[in-house]
Amino acid sequence: MKNKVAKLTVLGFSVLAGLIIVGCFTILTVTQPSTVLISQSFSATANVEIQGQTDANPHYAIVGLKVPNDFTIDTVRFTGAYTGKCSFLPANVPDKEPGGQVDYWTDSLEARYPSGADMKWVVYQSDTNYVTIASTVNSLLYVKMKAGATTGTFNIGYFVTDAALDFTDPTYYSASLNNPMTVTSVVPVELTSFTATGTSEGVHLKWETATESNNQRFEIERSSDNQNFVVMGSVNGKGNSTEKTRYSFTDKGLNAGKYFYRLKQVDFDGSITLSQVIEVEYSVPQNFVLSQNYPNPFNPGTMISFGLPVESDVTLAIYNASGELIKTVAQGRLQAGTHSVNFDASDLSSGIYLYNLSAKGSNGVQVSKTAKMSLLK
Repeated sequence: MKNKVAKLTVLGFSVLAGLIIVGCFTILTVTQPSTVLISQSFSATANVEIQGQTDANPHYAIVGLKVPNDFTIDTVRFTGAYTGKCSFLPANVPDKEPGGQVDYWTDSLEARYPSGADMKWVVYQSDTNYVTIASTVNSLLYVKMKAGATTGTFNIGYFVTDAALDFTDPTYYSASLNNPMTVTSVVPVELTSFTATGTSEGVHLKWETATESNNQRFEIERSSDNQNFVVMGSVNGKGNSTEKTRYSFTDKGLNAGKYFYRLKQVDFDGSITLSQVIEVEYSVPQNFVLSQNYPNPFNPGTMISFGLPVESDVTLAIYNASGELIKTVAQGRLQAGTHSVNFDASDLSSGIYLYNLSAKGSNGVQVSKTAKMSLLK
Protein backbone atom coordinates (compact mmCIF):
# COMPACT_ATOMS: atom_id res chain seq x y z
CA MET A 1 0.00 0.00 0.00
CA LYS A 2 2.94 2.31 0.47
CA ASN A 3 5.53 3.55 -1.99
CA LYS A 4 8.71 5.47 -1.28
CA VAL A 5 9.65 8.34 -3.65
CA ALA A 6 13.23 9.69 -3.56
CA LYS A 7 14.19 12.96 -5.30
CA LEU A 8 17.61 13.82 -6.70
CA THR A 9 19.54 16.86 -7.88
CA VAL A 10 19.70 17.17 -11.68
CA LEU A 11 23.19 16.88 -13.19
CA GLY A 12 24.15 18.68 -16.42
CA PHE A 13 26.38 17.45 -19.26
CA SER A 14 30.10 18.24 -19.32
CA VAL A 15 33.00 18.91 -21.72
CA LEU A 16 35.68 16.27 -22.22
CA ALA A 17 38.62 16.49 -24.66
CA GLY A 18 37.01 19.48 -26.37
CA LEU A 19 33.77 17.63 -27.17
CA ILE A 20 30.34 17.93 -25.63
CA ILE A 21 29.35 14.75 -23.85
CA VAL A 22 26.02 13.74 -25.39
CA GLY A 23 23.25 11.52 -24.09
CA CYS A 24 23.49 12.57 -20.45
CA PHE A 25 21.11 10.47 -18.33
CA THR A 26 19.74 11.97 -15.09
CA ILE A 27 17.52 10.23 -12.53
CA LEU A 28 14.78 12.61 -11.38
CA THR A 29 12.72 10.34 -9.12
CA VAL A 30 12.62 6.70 -8.04
CA THR A 31 9.46 4.85 -7.03
CA GLN A 32 9.62 1.44 -5.35
CA PRO A 33 7.72 -0.50 -2.66
CA SER A 34 8.72 0.37 0.89
CA THR A 35 8.08 -3.21 2.06
CA VAL A 36 8.19 -6.57 0.26
CA LEU A 37 7.85 -10.16 1.40
CA ILE A 38 10.69 -12.67 1.11
CA SER A 39 10.77 -14.23 -2.40
CA GLN A 40 8.23 -11.65 -3.64
CA SER A 41 8.49 -10.30 -7.19
CA PHE A 42 7.95 -6.56 -7.53
CA SER A 43 8.62 -3.61 -9.84
CA ALA A 44 10.48 -0.32 -9.39
CA THR A 45 10.56 2.66 -11.75
CA ALA A 46 12.85 5.65 -12.21
CA ASN A 47 11.93 8.80 -14.11
CA VAL A 48 15.01 9.54 -16.25
CA GLU A 49 15.85 12.74 -18.09
CA ILE A 50 18.00 12.43 -21.24
CA GLN A 51 19.72 15.47 -22.69
CA GLY A 52 22.43 16.23 -25.26
CA GLN A 53 23.03 17.49 -28.77
CA THR A 54 22.50 15.81 -32.14
CA ASP A 55 25.15 13.16 -32.71
CA ALA A 56 25.40 10.62 -35.56
CA ASN A 57 27.32 8.10 -33.43
CA PRO A 58 25.47 5.22 -31.78
CA HIS A 59 24.97 5.47 -28.03
CA TYR A 60 23.96 2.87 -25.46
CA ALA A 61 22.31 3.34 -22.08
CA ILE A 62 23.95 1.82 -19.01
CA VAL A 63 22.04 0.93 -15.82
CA GLY A 64 23.67 0.01 -12.50
CA LEU A 65 21.60 -1.59 -9.71
CA LYS A 66 22.72 -2.06 -6.11
CA VAL A 67 20.65 -4.83 -4.55
CA PRO A 68 20.99 -7.43 -1.75
CA ASN A 69 23.13 -10.41 -2.67
CA ASP A 70 20.18 -12.82 -2.87
CA PHE A 71 17.99 -10.54 -5.05
CA THR A 72 17.47 -11.59 -8.67
CA ILE A 73 16.80 -9.19 -11.56
CA ASP A 74 14.16 -10.27 -14.07
CA THR A 75 13.69 -7.30 -16.45
CA VAL A 76 15.43 -3.97 -17.07
CA ARG A 77 14.02 -1.75 -19.80
CA PHE A 78 13.27 1.84 -20.82
CA THR A 79 9.90 3.09 -22.05
CA GLY A 80 8.71 6.47 -23.29
CA ALA A 81 10.90 8.80 -25.34
CA TYR A 82 13.73 6.24 -25.31
CA THR A 83 12.47 2.65 -25.47
CA GLY A 84 14.68 -0.40 -25.24
CA LYS A 85 15.36 -3.59 -23.31
CA CYS A 86 18.61 -3.94 -21.36
CA SER A 87 20.76 -7.05 -20.95
CA PHE A 88 23.13 -8.05 -18.16
CA LEU A 89 26.70 -6.81 -18.70
CA PRO A 90 29.28 -8.94 -16.84
CA ALA A 91 32.24 -7.28 -15.15
CA ASN A 92 35.33 -6.71 -17.33
CA VAL A 93 33.40 -7.15 -20.58
CA PRO A 94 33.58 -4.06 -22.88
CA ASP A 95 30.36 -2.32 -23.77
CA LYS A 96 29.00 -2.17 -27.32
CA GLU A 97 30.07 1.41 -27.95
CA PRO A 98 33.60 2.02 -29.33
CA GLY A 99 35.73 3.76 -26.75
CA GLY A 100 33.33 2.97 -23.92
CA GLN A 101 34.59 2.52 -20.37
CA VAL A 102 32.10 -0.03 -19.05
CA ASP A 103 34.74 -2.71 -18.60
CA TYR A 104 35.97 -0.59 -15.66
CA TRP A 105 32.47 0.01 -14.33
CA THR A 106 32.15 -2.58 -11.56
CA ASP A 107 35.48 -1.85 -9.86
CA SER A 108 35.13 1.93 -10.15
CA LEU A 109 31.55 1.91 -8.92
CA GLU A 110 32.34 -0.39 -6.00
CA ALA A 111 35.32 1.75 -5.00
CA ARG A 112 33.37 5.01 -5.11
CA TYR A 113 30.07 3.65 -3.72
CA PRO A 114 30.85 0.47 -1.74
CA SER A 115 27.95 -1.96 -1.79
CA GLY A 116 28.90 -3.64 1.50
CA ALA A 117 29.02 -7.28 2.53
CA ASP A 118 25.30 -7.94 2.00
CA MET A 119 24.84 -6.02 -1.27
CA LYS A 120 26.08 -6.23 -4.85
CA TRP A 121 26.26 -3.99 -7.94
CA VAL A 122 24.92 -5.43 -11.21
CA VAL A 123 25.17 -3.66 -14.57
CA TYR A 124 22.86 -3.71 -17.59
CA GLN A 125 23.22 -2.20 -21.07
CA SER A 126 20.55 -1.35 -23.65
CA ASP A 127 20.32 -3.87 -26.49
CA THR A 128 19.76 -1.15 -29.10
CA ASN A 129 21.53 2.15 -29.57
CA TYR A 130 19.97 5.56 -29.88
CA VAL A 131 20.96 8.91 -31.41
CA THR A 132 21.02 11.67 -28.83
CA ILE A 133 19.07 14.83 -29.52
CA ALA A 134 19.54 18.50 -28.77
CA SER A 135 16.41 18.77 -26.65
CA THR A 136 15.66 17.19 -23.28
CA VAL A 137 13.30 14.20 -23.13
CA ASN A 138 12.04 11.91 -20.39
CA SER A 139 11.96 8.14 -20.25
CA LEU A 140 10.87 5.63 -17.64
CA LEU A 141 13.34 3.02 -16.41
CA TYR A 142 11.41 -0.11 -15.41
CA VAL A 143 13.04 -2.81 -13.25
CA LYS A 144 11.34 -6.05 -12.24
CA MET A 145 13.15 -8.01 -9.54
CA LYS A 146 12.59 -10.65 -6.87
CA ALA A 147 13.49 -10.38 -3.20
CA GLY A 148 15.62 -13.06 -1.56
CA ALA A 149 15.24 -14.84 1.76
CA THR A 150 17.28 -12.37 3.86
CA THR A 151 15.11 -10.06 5.93
CA GLY A 152 16.05 -6.49 6.90
CA THR A 153 16.07 -2.97 5.49
CA PHE A 154 18.30 -2.31 2.47
CA ASN A 155 19.11 0.86 0.51
CA ILE A 156 18.51 -0.03 -3.14
CA GLY A 157 20.79 1.90 -5.54
CA TYR A 158 20.16 3.06 -9.10
CA PHE A 159 22.74 4.38 -11.61
CA VAL A 160 22.14 5.56 -15.19
CA THR A 161 24.54 6.92 -17.81
CA ASP A 162 25.69 6.76 -21.43
CA ALA A 163 28.27 4.09 -22.25
CA ALA A 164 30.53 6.69 -23.88
CA LEU A 165 30.99 8.72 -20.70
CA ASP A 166 34.19 8.80 -18.68
CA PHE A 167 33.55 6.63 -15.63
CA THR A 168 36.56 8.07 -13.80
CA ASP A 169 34.60 11.29 -13.14
CA PRO A 170 31.48 10.91 -10.92
CA THR A 171 29.93 14.11 -12.26
CA TYR A 172 29.05 12.16 -15.42
CA TYR A 173 26.90 9.72 -13.44
CA SER A 174 23.38 10.09 -12.11
CA ALA A 175 22.72 8.11 -8.95
CA SER A 176 19.94 7.45 -6.50
CA LEU A 177 21.41 5.59 -3.53
CA ASN A 178 19.02 6.23 -0.63
CA ASN A 179 15.98 4.09 -1.43
CA PRO A 180 15.20 2.03 1.70
CA MET A 181 13.24 -1.17 1.24
CA THR A 182 12.31 -3.61 4.02
CA VAL A 183 12.25 -7.33 3.25
CA THR A 184 10.06 -9.10 5.78
CA SER A 185 8.48 -12.49 6.44
CA VAL A 186 5.54 -10.79 8.19
CA VAL A 187 2.46 -10.61 5.97
CA PRO A 188 1.19 -7.00 5.76
CA VAL A 189 -2.39 -5.85 5.39
CA GLU A 190 -2.55 -5.56 1.60
CA LEU A 191 -5.61 -3.66 0.36
CA THR A 192 -6.20 -4.54 -3.31
CA SER A 193 -9.45 -2.65 -4.03
CA PHE A 194 -11.77 -0.06 -2.48
CA THR A 195 -14.94 1.13 -4.24
CA ALA A 196 -18.04 3.20 -3.47
CA THR A 197 -21.47 2.90 -5.10
CA GLY A 198 -24.57 5.03 -4.65
CA THR A 199 -27.66 2.81 -4.22
CA SER A 200 -31.27 3.33 -3.19
CA GLU A 201 -30.25 2.47 0.40
CA GLY A 202 -27.20 4.74 0.56
CA VAL A 203 -23.51 4.54 -0.38
CA HIS A 204 -22.36 0.93 -0.57
CA LEU A 205 -18.61 0.48 0.14
CA LYS A 206 -16.66 -2.63 -0.82
CA TRP A 207 -13.01 -3.46 -0.30
CA GLU A 208 -10.77 -6.47 -0.59
CA THR A 209 -7.50 -7.61 1.02
CA ALA A 210 -4.99 -10.08 -0.37
CA THR A 211 -3.21 -10.62 2.97
CA GLU A 212 -3.64 -9.50 6.57
CA SER A 213 -1.39 -9.42 9.63
CA ASN A 214 -2.40 -8.26 13.12
CA ASN A 215 -5.52 -6.66 11.62
CA GLN A 216 -8.10 -5.95 14.32
CA ARG A 217 -10.63 -3.85 12.37
CA PHE A 218 -11.42 -1.35 9.64
CA GLU A 219 -13.04 1.94 10.58
CA ILE A 220 -15.05 3.59 7.81
CA GLU A 221 -14.60 7.37 7.69
CA ARG A 222 -16.71 9.87 5.70
CA SER A 223 -16.18 13.52 4.77
CA SER A 224 -18.12 16.10 2.76
CA ASP A 225 -15.06 18.33 2.10
CA ASN A 226 -12.18 15.80 1.87
CA GLN A 227 -10.64 17.46 4.93
CA ASN A 228 -12.66 16.57 8.02
CA PHE A 229 -13.48 12.87 8.37
CA VAL A 230 -15.94 11.26 10.78
CA VAL A 231 -16.12 7.55 11.68
CA MET A 232 -19.40 6.08 10.38
CA GLY A 233 -18.88 2.49 11.48
CA SER A 234 -16.40 -0.38 11.71
CA VAL A 235 -15.91 -3.91 10.40
CA ASN A 236 -13.80 -6.54 12.16
CA GLY A 237 -10.65 -7.72 10.37
CA LYS A 238 -9.38 -11.28 9.93
CA GLY A 239 -6.39 -10.84 12.23
CA ASN A 240 -3.88 -12.90 10.26
CA SER A 241 -4.69 -14.28 6.83
CA THR A 242 -3.02 -15.06 3.52
CA GLU A 243 -6.33 -15.57 1.71
CA LYS A 244 -8.34 -13.04 -0.28
CA THR A 245 -10.99 -11.45 1.94
CA ARG A 246 -13.93 -9.25 0.86
CA TYR A 247 -15.61 -6.64 3.07
CA SER A 248 -18.61 -4.34 2.67
CA PHE A 249 -20.42 -1.55 4.50
CA THR A 250 -23.45 0.60 3.60
CA ASP A 251 -23.62 4.21 4.74
CA LYS A 252 -27.36 4.94 4.97
CA GLY A 253 -29.60 7.99 5.40
CA LEU A 254 -27.65 10.34 3.13
CA ASN A 255 -28.82 13.41 1.27
CA ALA A 256 -27.87 13.82 -2.39
CA GLY A 257 -24.36 15.23 -2.85
CA LYS A 258 -20.65 14.42 -3.08
CA TYR A 259 -19.00 12.35 -0.33
CA PHE A 260 -15.43 11.23 0.39
CA TYR A 261 -14.56 7.94 2.11
CA ARG A 262 -11.43 6.32 3.48
CA LEU A 263 -10.59 3.25 5.58
CA LYS A 264 -8.64 3.38 8.82
CA GLN A 265 -7.00 0.00 9.34
CA VAL A 266 -6.32 -0.60 13.05
CA ASP A 267 -3.83 -3.20 14.37
CA PHE A 268 -4.23 -5.01 17.69
CA ASP A 269 -1.40 -2.87 19.06
CA GLY A 270 -3.30 0.34 18.18
CA SER A 271 -1.21 1.40 15.17
CA ILE A 272 -3.19 2.62 12.16
CA THR A 273 -2.88 2.86 8.38
CA LEU A 274 -5.11 5.08 6.23
CA SER A 275 -6.26 4.01 2.79
CA GLN A 276 -6.56 6.21 -0.27
CA VAL A 277 -9.57 8.52 -0.37
CA ILE A 278 -12.36 7.70 -2.83
CA GLU A 279 -15.27 9.94 -3.72
CA VAL A 280 -18.82 9.30 -4.85
CA GLU A 281 -21.63 11.52 -6.11
CA TYR A 282 -24.67 10.15 -4.32
CA SER A 283 -27.72 10.00 -6.58
CA VAL A 284 -29.31 7.37 -8.76
CA PRO A 285 -28.73 8.49 -12.39
CA GLN A 286 -31.52 8.50 -14.97
CA ASN A 287 -29.22 7.30 -17.78
CA PHE A 288 -25.99 5.34 -18.29
CA VAL A 289 -23.11 7.75 -17.63
CA LEU A 290 -19.33 7.48 -18.02
CA SER A 291 -17.62 10.46 -16.39
CA GLN A 292 -14.23 11.96 -17.22
CA ASN A 293 -11.58 10.48 -14.96
CA TYR A 294 -10.16 12.70 -12.22
CA PRO A 295 -7.49 13.90 -12.02
CA ASN A 296 -6.61 14.08 -15.70
CA PRO A 297 -3.73 14.11 -16.62
CA PHE A 298 -2.79 11.80 -13.74
CA ASN A 299 0.23 10.08 -12.16
CA PRO A 300 -0.03 7.30 -11.20
CA GLY A 301 -3.63 6.98 -9.92
CA THR A 302 -6.95 8.34 -11.11
CA MET A 303 -10.63 7.85 -10.30
CA ILE A 304 -13.10 6.61 -12.93
CA SER A 305 -16.82 7.06 -12.17
CA PHE A 306 -19.87 5.78 -14.01
CA GLY A 307 -23.62 5.78 -13.40
CA LEU A 308 -26.18 2.99 -13.88
CA PRO A 309 -29.92 3.76 -13.94
CA VAL A 310 -30.77 0.09 -13.31
CA GLU A 311 -28.99 -3.03 -12.10
CA SER A 312 -26.58 -3.99 -14.89
CA ASP A 313 -23.92 -6.43 -16.04
CA VAL A 314 -20.85 -4.20 -16.36
CA THR A 315 -17.31 -4.33 -17.71
CA LEU A 316 -14.95 -1.36 -17.28
CA ALA A 317 -11.68 -1.90 -19.17
CA ILE A 318 -8.52 0.09 -19.96
CA TYR A 319 -6.95 0.09 -23.44
CA ASN A 320 -3.82 1.64 -24.91
CA ALA A 321 -3.94 4.04 -27.87
CA SER A 322 -3.65 1.07 -30.27
CA GLY A 323 -6.78 -0.52 -28.85
CA GLU A 324 -4.99 -3.32 -26.96
CA LEU A 325 -6.55 -4.37 -23.65
CA ILE A 326 -4.40 -3.30 -20.68
CA LYS A 327 -6.56 -4.20 -17.70
CA THR A 328 -10.15 -4.89 -16.67
CA VAL A 329 -10.78 -2.78 -13.55
CA ALA A 330 -14.43 -3.66 -12.88
CA GLN A 331 -16.61 -6.55 -13.98
CA GLY A 332 -19.82 -8.13 -12.74
CA ARG A 333 -23.43 -7.35 -11.91
CA LEU A 334 -23.73 -3.99 -10.17
CA GLN A 335 -26.64 -2.20 -8.56
CA ALA A 336 -28.17 0.98 -9.93
CA GLY A 337 -26.29 4.07 -8.80
CA THR A 338 -22.97 5.85 -9.17
CA HIS A 339 -19.82 3.74 -9.01
CA SER A 340 -16.21 4.90 -8.55
CA VAL A 341 -13.11 2.80 -9.28
CA ASN A 342 -9.50 3.80 -8.62
CA PHE A 343 -7.08 2.93 -11.46
CA ASP A 344 -3.38 2.61 -10.58
CA ALA A 345 -1.04 3.02 -13.59
CA SER A 346 2.27 2.68 -11.72
CA ASP A 347 3.49 0.01 -14.14
CA LEU A 348 2.53 1.88 -17.32
CA SER A 349 4.43 4.46 -19.36
CA SER A 350 3.23 7.97 -20.16
CA GLY A 351 0.68 8.29 -22.95
CA ILE A 352 -2.97 8.42 -23.95
CA TYR A 353 -5.20 5.58 -22.74
CA LEU A 354 -8.85 4.73 -23.34
CA TYR A 355 -11.38 3.47 -20.82
CA ASN A 356 -14.56 1.75 -21.97
CA LEU A 357 -17.80 1.03 -20.11
CA SER A 358 -19.89 -1.82 -21.50
CA ALA A 359 -23.19 -2.39 -19.71
CA LYS A 360 -26.37 -4.43 -20.17
CA GLY A 361 -29.18 -3.23 -17.93
CA SER A 362 -31.90 -5.34 -16.35
CA ASN A 363 -34.30 -3.33 -18.56
CA GLY A 364 -32.65 -4.82 -21.68
CA VAL A 365 -30.78 -1.64 -22.65
CA GLN A 366 -27.15 -2.15 -23.75
CA VAL A 367 -24.57 0.64 -23.94
CA SER A 368 -20.87 1.06 -24.71
CA LYS A 369 -19.16 4.33 -23.80
CA THR A 370 -15.49 5.27 -24.23
CA ALA A 371 -13.39 8.19 -23.00
CA LYS A 372 -9.71 9.21 -23.13
CA MET A 373 -7.30 9.85 -20.28
CA SER A 374 -3.69 11.00 -20.16
CA LEU A 375 -0.96 9.44 -18.01
CA LEU A 376 1.86 11.95 -17.50
CA LYS A 377 4.94 10.81 -15.56
